Amino acid sequence: MHRTTLTALVALALTGWNVAQDTPGAPLTHDAYDGWRSLSGQAISNDGSWVATGSRPQVGDGELIVRSTTGATEYRVARGSGPRFTEDGKWVVFSISPARADKLAFDKAKLAGKAKGKDAPKEPKSGLGIIRLADGRTETFERVKNFKVPKEGPAFVVYHLEKPEKKEKPAEDDKGDGESPKKGRKSSSKKDKDEPAKYLKDGTALVIRNLSTGKETRVEGVVTYGLSPKKGICWFACNSKEAQEGLERGLFGVVLDTSRRTTLVEGAANYGGFVTDRDVTRLAFVSDRRDRDSEKPTHDLYAWDLGDGPAERIVSHADTPDFPDGRSVAPVRTGSSRGGRPSSRRRRGGGGGARLTFSHDGSALMFGATELPKPTLPKLLDEEKVNLDLWHWRDPLLQPMQAKRNNPRPLHCVWSFDDGKLTVVSAKDTEQAAFLTPDGAHVLIHDSEPYAQMVSWDGRYADVYVVDVRSGERSRMVSALRGRAEASPDGKTIAYFRGNEWYAVNPSNGDEVCLTGDLDVRFEREEHDTPEPARAHGIAGWTEDGRVLINDRFDIWVMKPDGSGATRVTDGWGRENHVSLRYTRLDPEQRFIPTDSPLTLAATDTETMATGYYKDTVDGGAPPSKVVMLDQRFSGLTKAKDADRFIFTLSTFRQFGDLWTSASGFTNRSRLTDLNPQQKGLRWGDAELVRWRNADGVELKGFLVKPDGFDPNKQYPMMVYFYEKTSQNLHRYVAPAPGTSPNASYYVSNGYLWFQPDIVYREGYPGESCLKCVVSGVQHLINEGFVDPERIGAAGHSWGGYQTAYLVTRTDIFAAVESGAPVSNMTSAYGGIRWGSGMSRAFQYERTQSRIGGSLWEYPMRYLENSPLFSADKVNTPVLMLHNDEDGAVPWYQGIEFFCALRRLRQEVYMFNYVGGAHGLRRRADQNDWTRRMQQYFDHHLKGVPAPEWMTRGVPYEDRMREKHRFSPPKHPVVPDKKSNPSNESPAGATERRRRR
Repeated sequence: MHRTTLTALVALALTGWNVAQDTPGAPLTHDAYDGWRSLSGQAISNDGSWVATGSRPQVGDGELIVRSTTGATEYRVARGSGPRFTEDGKWVVFSISPARADKLAFDKAKLAGKAKGKDAPKEPKSGLGIIRLADGRTETFERVKNFKVPKEGPAFVVYHLEKPEKKEKPAEDDKGDGESPKKGRKSSSKKDKDEPAKYLKDGTALVIRNLSTGKETRVEGVVTYGLSPKKGICWFACNSKEAQEGLERGLFGVVLDTSRRTTLVEGAANYGGFVTDRDVTRLAFVSDRRDRDSEKPTHDLYAWDLGDGPAERIVSHADTPDFPDGRSVAPVRTGSSRGGRPSSRRRRGGGGGARLTFSHDGSALMFGATELPKPTLPKLLDEEKVNLDLWHWRDPLLQPMQAKRNNPRPLHCVWSFDDGKLTVVSAKDTEQAAFLTPDGAHVLIHDSEPYAQMVSWDGRYADVYVVDVRSGERSRMVSALRGRAEASPDGKTIAYFRGNEWYAVNPSNGDEVCLTGDLDVRFEREEHDTPEPARAHGIAGWTEDGRVLINDRFDIWVMKPDGSGATRVTDGWGRENHVSLRYTRLDPEQRFIPTDSPLTLAATDTETMATGYYKDTVDGGAPPSKVVMLDQRFSGLTKAKDADRFIFTLSTFRQFGDLWTSASGFTNRSRLTDLNPQQKGLRWGDAELVRWRNADGVELKGFLVKPDGFDPNKQYPMMVYFYEKTSQNLHRYVAPAPGTSPNASYYVSNGYLWFQPDIVYREGYPGESCLKCVVSGVQHLINEGFVDPERIGAAGHSWGGYQTAYLVTRTDIFAAVESGAPVSNMTSAYGGIRWGSGMSRAFQYERTQSRIGGSLWEYPMRYLENSPLFSADKVNTPVLMLHNDEDGAVPWYQGIEFFCALRRLRQEVYMFNYVGGAHGLRRRADQNDWTRRMQQYFDHHLKGVPAPEWMTRGVPYEDRMREKHRFSPPKHPVVPDKKSNPSNESPAGATERRRRR
């Protein structure tokens, strides 16, 4: 055959399988991935008139889209992102990213050692953009690190500039007759003596801009700054190394709309951890100002009452009574806030780590007390050093877990402003603490240390305490709780879930009642199928009169904290109609569920996967009323603060989740974006639910995606992808993209059927459970007549990779499979370490995903029977594996064991290790390479496309880094001798070979 003709046939085979000539659209190619766009950073103005969102390609420059929600006005800015509206809705402020081409040019110059010099490209920096919404007038500013806009308050923006660009030094010939300094000359002793202190840092200019007037105030030498979420108060620290005329060093505060400036603390120092109380009456922070000149300075706690006076140092280990011995105030690092995010954190129930947290009413402040710096150890010769890890059987945590948590943890302390008193509320630095009551008088403690070892083989348990801040008295409320207790916003009730029931504890006296014991419904997750206790469906919230709303699988219940008066808010309608109803909080500041207005309930039909919204009231006594239900996926519902206007996304497998808007009735929905119009010219597919029963009679669900132009009278190749239960993703849009797992949209567009079956598990037999569910689903579709039984592939990653490896030891139904990061030997994996977290792997076999249900010594046969390695001699199916050497979840040796076994058995197997890669591929180059090779592998075995060179000849170790051995589409098919390389067999021949074996 002429080479041109052969190449044309190969190209035709690559585009699809049995696709009719009149099939609409062209197939997806891998080249389409980079330009596929997604939404990022959606925002809606308070009056609901405007929305803003980033439009970001997978590779390339993004775009900011700002448009009217009710009209056609639209503004676009290249490379814009992170939009923030002013409270009055007249302005939108955003970041401008540097052009990708400029960034690449600089990186390449840097790589080549040419990033310095007169002709070197300048390092690109981000900028700032401001749009006046009334007329679209846009202003841009270069070299801006980040910015902030008040969430509530005057229309200002505060932005922090980068360092000014350095001016080019004059050439040697232009320096005059003076002697030029010699290269490599050491600093003089005088300069060494005058070296600036560590806390002195060169800051850059901070600009405070009034958006209404355009007036700007510029402050030089700023190293850090922040902005209150309301009332328009800005603070900033100046720490310049060299004194400058007119430049003060210290921490300062400015009221934006009056420009009134106050000195909070005089003098340069490290400042951080800024946080305001809820009503913005007080600012708290930490600083080493008192101790800044020490070799290892310690921190103190400060507070500023937002007046004309300075901040006050309120807590110091040096002079505060009752401060814990051997400790100081924990430093809190203040990171940059990109995209205008407010720096203050006001999370109810916070206080973990060293973060500063105000009580709800602002009268108390929680902070951390960390160990004092340890003295520097004397330096030793290498021959004197001993580098030892001692694994002790009494250690609460294994050595690798201790290594992951090597930062010193603080004790939690509370400062009461009214009493001027310090209370240490945690007894050990492993405890977690959060304010229980709004006035900060009581703190909720979770102490997990007594059960720390159990994390290795069971789960996370804790004792729950309440601490009286005034007296320091500590009372245990709950013992050995698996999970976490939840407190009501008023702090009068603590609720927790145990043994399939909800309980309530009165923290004032410790009285406990079972809230759900007399109700004829289950509150645990009914479909839970791992050997650990089932989790609850959660608490929906609390009413202001102290009642609690609790979810079951479908409905919402309300009851008093003593368990009386229990009724179903949704009147049982959800369970009766198989619709899951969940309360949706539209106001992020809302603390209590309202009882005087309708609730918005997100709804999911568990039979059809339709989604939408219903309305109901806490005390209404009538079934929920439907607002909208669609055979689509609603997500991201956001309400304008001061208007009846919503934004959300809608998606199906075919329909990308663009941004939509409507009023609360959802009747006049309007699409605001069309991010991927290129899809209209491409072949796609539609997803549909599939139902069948396995050999045990268990009813199962899954979904099947059929390509455009589907003809039920033809037979198609099919890809099968699985994990656990995925039928709920029926309406999920899968953007074309390279990655760790095969991309559904790509395969469907190229003529494959795509099938995702649900898997239900029997304890102790995860592999067999997968076999029964997946194979029965595949056989069900084969019986429909449109699946080619000789052209079926399967793929999975991690847990899915294990299941794929297990399947090929029990069935020959697949022509080829891909197994990503599989556990192949449960006996060795059981005793291994998850290096990403440092945890023992035993817990997942005994109690969680691996579902064995006990230890290796209790059920040795279960470990052996569920391990693909011990049945590797039964494998007749080609296996493609991905397992990277820095996998922190599934040890790399698990993949090596399976590969070496199949190789020893002379079975076709390939294992890819992207050197330095983690559990999933992160680098774009690796993703692109793997995605294309995986497609070649499946196209060869399921479509008969000739094998690429890497399948026929491999890549020798010494050639692995050469560009010619990285992926590139074959210019012509490689057809080696079939006797020496059975992988080049046709799919039919491979199937026959499997049958003979």
